[in-house]
Amino acid sequence: MRKQRIKSIRSLPLLLALTLLLTGCQPQNPMLAEQEAAATLPPAARPYAAPDGASSLAYQAVADLYLPSRDGQRLLARQRELTLNRDSDNIRAILLALFGCRADEDTNALGRQVALQLSGAAPIECSGDVCTVNLSSSALALEYDELYTVALAIAATLANQTPVHYVNLLVADQALSFDVGGNLPAGSVSAHPGEELPALWEQMTARRTALGDSPATTPLTSTATLYFPLRDGSGFMPETRNLTFAGQSAAQLASGLLSALSSGAQYVQNACAMPDLTAMLTLPPQVTPLTEGGRQITLHFPQDLEAQLQASGIDLSCFVASITWTLSTFIPSVGAVRIYTGSTLMTALSSPAFGQLAFEEGLIRRRQFREGLRDQTSVLMVRGDRLVRVRRDVSAASVRHAATLLKLMMLGPSEAEVAQSILPPLPAGLDETDFLGIAVEDGTLLVNLSPRFASGVRGMGASSERLCCYALVNTLCEAFGVQRIRFFWYGEVEETLGGAIAWDGAFLLNRALIE
Repeated sequence: MRKQRIKSIRSLPLLLALTLLLTGCQPQNPMLAEQEAAATLPPAARPYAAPDGASSLAYQAVADLYLPSRDGQRLLARQRELTLNRDSDNIRAILLALFGCRADEDTNALGRQVALQLSGAAPIECSGDVCTVNLSSSALALEYDELYTVALAIAATLANQTPVHYVNLLVADQALSFDVGGNLPAGSVSAHPGEELPALWEQMTARRTALGDSPATTPLTSTATLYFPLRDGSGFMPETRNLTFAGQSAAQLASGLLSALSSGAQYVQNACAMPDLTAMLTLPPQVTPLTEGGRQITLHFPQDLEAQLQASGIDLSCFVASITWTLSTFIPSVGAVRIYTGSTLMTALSSPAFGQLAFEEGLIRRRQFREGLRDQTSVLMVRGDRLVRVRRDVSAASVRHAATLLKLMMLGPSEAEVAQSILPPLPAGLDETDFLGIAVEDGTLLVNLSPRFASGVRGMGASSERLCCYALVNTLCEAFGVQRIRFFWYGEVEETLGGAIAWDGAFLLNRALIE
């Protein structure tokens, strides 16, 4: 069989150029135009070395970091060159650069004289378009309006560099309040880089309880992040919602959040259908002080809580995680949640998602569930002679890792997807050990795969080999933001494997094959 050099940079550039010269026009079919243009790339200027591991994914990028203006009226962008990594979400690096920006003639440093620092081993929790940032207790030295400016600056900076649209700001693991009574929540903050800071702060303070009034009689409308348990029991995912609360007491906020969770997710795929949580409560939420500072919220559910949840297909641990994160992300100063089932205080949990968890004195804390935060990614699989995009829930910490994407492709379609005629794109019998290395040089993604991977490709038919190739090309190029890719097989370049494709060239991103 004559092997095809599909989008390889060795593909007859002279013949294509001569054809276009003689016709005097460009191809009219957009798909054909993309394929033909791809075939005219010049040969590589220099050979590349096969990557080993994922140590060569750093790159330089210019980021816009938002700082408050000297007069305090608005946020101004300051450009900084940063070292980022394609195998990471880079939010930590961006925030550290933002916190390290010094004042200049037009801007103040964020926090002025207070050095902002991230708190704990995992101070950043990101999934989808939501990011929760945990600052150290030094941030409490700031005035309320300065803290709000910090939140706005973080939101503007991340919205400009990442998929993040909403930011939740914690200090020492607890959500902020913007009033003296500790009742007004910050909520989920979005970017407003063009608006005046005093006007935004005035909008926030207009929600405060008036002097002499009770927080319980002061309604509140705010954006909150709700965390929904997933049907497969793997964890939970966030969704922002604009909510209205009857009052601002912590118990009212808790009841409102539970009611919002009960309505179910609007956008999170694979989220559980939630029962009516407020109807399940046997007592109203109770708010009491924590000995180390802050507050705890106690919830009373019926004795058969786990059985009721199982009947709805909800894992108990994921349920507890979703409630704990939802309450502690929004309600000011909540450091822990306690849950009773009947008269029994919950002091331990066990599940595949979180393993064995123990809650000393029944205090359930958000940090115990960080491993359960999930995110979504997509990979390509095969249907007929085309590629089809499928979505997968993965650990939020590894959503951008090449190894994660390849593992998902190796796992293949779900049973439901098989019923829709979706097939695996890669040879059978592979695992993560077949992924040997990845790097980016000169804008080209370099991927090193194992002998077993090569052997599997050799056993595919011509059509399957082509689809396998472009499932890899498109999935990885899109994930890493590059346009071309070169493959190595156990450190070597192979001209051919199954005979259908020349594997020794550079392949270009080709969305024309995707349904």
